Amino acid sequence: MRPLALRSASLAAGVTAFALSRRVLAIPQLSSWPPSRHAVTASGAEAAVREFAARDRPRTRDAALEFAWSTAASIDPWVEGRNFFPRIFADVEAARSSVHILMFGWREGDVGTRMAALLERKLGEGVEVRVIVDGLGSRPYSNARDMFTGLASAGAEIVVNDVLPPDRNGLFPDGQRADWRWDELGRADHRKLYVMDGQVAWTGGAGIEDHFQDGGFHDVMVRVTGDVVRQAQAAFLTSFHAHGGPVPSDLSALFPEPDEPGSSPIAIAQVIPGGFVAASQAIGEQIDGARERLDVMNPYLTDRGMIERILAAGRRGARVRVVVAQKSNNPQATAALKHRYSDLLAAGAELWELPGTVVHAKVVIADDIVSFGTVNLDAWALYRNSEIMMIARSAEAAALFQERLFEPDIARSSRGRPPSGARARLASRLCDKLTFYL
Repeated sequence: MRPLALRSASLAAGVTAFALSRRVLAIPQLSSWPPSRHAVTASGAEAAVREFAARDRPRTRDAALEFAWSTAASIDPWVEGRNFFPRIFADVEAARSSVHILMFGWREGDVGTRMAALLERKLGEGVEVRVIVDGLGSRPYSNARDMFTGLASAGAEIVVNDVLPPDRNGLFPDGQRADWRWDELGRADHRKLYVMDGQVAWTGGAGIEDHFQDGGFHDVMVRVTGDVVRQAQAAFLTSFHAHGGPVPSDLSALFPEPDEPGSSPIAIAQVIPGGFVAASQAIGEQIDGARERLDVMNPYLTDRGMIERILAAGRRGARVRVVVAQKSNNPQATAALKHRYSDLLAAGAELWELPGTVVHAKVVIADDIVSFGTVNLDAWALYRNSEIMMIARSAEAAALFQERLFEPDIARSSRGRPPSGARARLASRLCDKLTFYL
């Protein structure tokens, strides 16, 4: 290649890289919360999916459904994989018509291969299995390929969110085609959601990975029943179709009316790349509304806007407790938060550091409102990646999270202190300046 042509190619590559980096790092925000009068209700979830399924080659951002407030019959949090995995497996075992799994991290360890084997058996019994996995978090093209290929061969319909190129839509592994729109580039699908028979849903922070089973990562998964499950089903199926998965023409079996719709007010809120940030705005509103108590557990609390909201809650007199890991799997995010320890303490917040495990749960309790799901309080989860959570107005549910999660964790935690020493203070200050990228 001649020097002029080489310089032109280098310039084009540089411009392309710059444009892609701006696209990946952007944090667009549309007004997404509270739900409008056009939001999808539980009774309208099936119709919303039918309408979406009629679209020709929708993008992943088109699956940004706005969900109306609904009701739950039960909201049951379970802490640690040794407690929630057996219950999730039992619900899969009990499924009679369909199992849908949306999962960022599903790996080829003990718990992952056991889940795959169970699903293969359920397929043999005539149960429909549909799966969405993230290409970066689950490695279906590399380390976990044999597991997912075996599951697909048994009849599961699997689609993949391709964070890294090439972007492929359609059923894994043989029905995929190139998608030159690259609408998934740099956008992880960080959601975790199970829907069994359209009647039971699970969500929370845990992947189908051994470090959630053996206590290496400390997390909570929440079993939910009631009318809201029909909206969870819609969230799954619209994303499944946006990745090129076929939606059944007869949807009625996937949207049964619940035996008990429930009475606890609850809503599903998501983040879908492209500016739909309902979950982020719902958490912000929740924190802003705290008057008596605010409990926050999150592995990556770096977003300045969220920290300012927490500070404001403490200053207006709410009892604020923040629970994080004593030693995180993201030292830069930990250092950035520690830079704000002095501000938080001055506002009256209690800082608790849990030893011996990576705190991975994402839960906020503000008075009698509790939110739970996959949303980290950092720029990636709040604005860039696909996320899902549920938010419930329920004193009973808030009390369960207090009893099973916050009180036991705080009892075995130590008080957090601001960094000491010039080097530690400088490192935390620098990381605080980089939170846009963390």
